Amino acid sequence: MSTRPDPTRRPSTIAVSTREATHWEDEAACRSIGGDAFFVESKKGMQQARDVCVKCPVLVKCLRDRQAKDDKSYQWGVGGGLSAVQRRVLVMEELLGNRPDLDTARLLASPQWMYRVRNLSSARWSLDGIVDGLREDGLDVTTVTVRVAVWWLGGEGSRMGRGRSWRRQLHDDHVGTITELRAKGARLSDIALYLGVPEVNGSRAISDLLLRVAAELEMAA
Repeated sequence: MSTRPDPTRRPSTIAVSTREATHWEDEAACRSIGGDAFFVESKKGMQQARDVCVKCPVLVKCLRDRQAKDDKSYQWGVGGGLSAVQRRVLVMEELLGNRPDLDTARLLASPQWMYRVRNLSSARWSLDGIVDGLREDGLDVTTVTVRVAVWWLGGEGSRMGRGRSWRRQLHDDHVGTITELRAKGARLSDIALYLGVPEVNGSRAISDLLLRVAAELEMAA
């Protein structure tokens, strides 16, 4: 990914050596493209940037480098084929102990598997459904690995399923995850993004849910 200086950016606490950065950046597909192309907010602009990234031979190295340089509370631009929001979600995954196998995700986003992943996305929609389908094909994959592949292919990668409102699903399926992330210091907005619900309304709904859970525990004590 091409980078440009940001005067509002906080200094990174993790740095990649100049030699290592230069080594992979020399092979990057974006090396002849202006950095502004990767710091866009429009859906079309981000898709164009992602299209460059997904064809890049050093996509995995770029994402690892971008994650290392991201401040945990501040991300900006498309890097390693993922938007800033998607990289924030990966921070939540790591809080839960989930680390993607990026090499496997790269394989799933390649011509060899991309059509299968897209077909499963259309037929089963949920991440868990896609994982189940790929395991039926004989692939040992995790949900977070598939999530990255789906993102690289332009999908949503939401944790929400079909058939019920997302508010209902928060209450029925995700209380434990929400409670764990909150206990580990995750912001409500990042929990909402992790689950794939609207950031503002989702944050409010999660806050209300946590209050109800706390009240129920207090009454049961």
